[in-house]
Amino acid sequence: MDLNSMILQISFIVMYSEMMAYGFIGQEERKCKYLRVDKLLKIRCYDMNLKEVPPYLKTSVEVLDLSFNRIKKLKRSSFQPYKNIKFLLLYENMIQSVEPGSFSYLTSLQEIDLSNNALMTIPLEIFQLPALRNLYVDSNDLMYLPSDLEALERPIQAPLEYLNIADCGLQDLPDLGILPKLWHINASLNPLMDLSIERFALMCNLKSVDLTRSELTPCQCQQVNNHLRVVEVKTKFVPVCLETLDGSKCPLPYNYTINSMDFIACKNSVKLAEKRSMWLFVTGCAGGILSVLLIMWLCIHRRRKKNVKKLRASALQRRSLVISPKNAINKRDHQSNYNNHNNDLLSCDTA
Repeated sequence: MDLNSMILQISFIVMYSEMMAYGFIGQEERKCKYLRVDKLLKIRCYDMNLKEVPPYLKTSVEVLDLSFNRIKKLKRSSFQPYKNIKFLLLYENMIQSVEPGSFSYLTSLQEIDLSNNALMTIPLEIFQLPALRNLYVDSNDLMYLPSDLEALERPIQAPLEYLNIADCGLQDLPDLGILPKLWHINASLNPLMDLSIERFALMCNLKSVDLTRSELTPCQCQQVNNHLRVVEVKTKFVPVCLETLDGSKCPLPYNYTINSMDFIACKNSVKLAEKRSMWLFVTGCAGGILSVLLIMWLCIHRRRKKNVKKLRASALQRRSLVISPKNAINKRDHQSNYNNHNNDLLSCDTA
């Protein structure tokens, strides 16, 4: 092999590597992996230098992993073919903007991870997804979120249970309205210097909270700890107050939390949801019992109908013996002779 050929081969390898690094190689040549996870179809397009959501994937995908790519923008058509997605992983990309309607097709979405991107706010349509339970938006500089939430329609439709907003530069917890199903919130690594204790009244079902490495004032720290202890929330990841302030300097938070109208409304929502789920359970059980009884009745009715058909068929098979005309004449002659003979015997006796 001459020197020119070696140089050409080395140059091709270098160019191919550069094209792969910058995403110029077609995604079709670098195929995503298909696998099954808990009976769900998962497509793993992890670390492929993708610059957009690939449009050629199987449309029945339920778990889509697009993490560690170079996606900067989500378009309205990005997820239009993939309406069955339940879990969407978009962390460690470069997402800066999201077109309105990008997530509107994902009505089955239960979890989305948008952490470690370049977002400056959370698209408000995410909070209206009817099945969304877990939301991860940590490690984004959400500087425009407080102002954008002024346009949020409350109560939100998403039944949020887990919310991660850690390291987002927030001065206060976001006002998402009543969150009756939220049991955990991670707001660590945020300043929270303007924390409103009223926000906790909207989370009446809270079980654990993470506020580590936040910059709470002494009064905020005391109020938060007092409230969380009363509602029996784990305070393992809540800052420990270094001093105790009297009521004149730091009033008790209960008028703003457990005794507030928001907290009562939140509790009523929880009770209503429990009653609704109980009613659905009872209705489902009653429907199941009625279905079983109906099936049993149909089986019995069908069996009786089959038995009646069998009886009719056997009755048709048992036909009466038909006497031929010749046998009928002979029988009449024999009967006539028998009668004449009896008459002769009676005549002799009379004589």
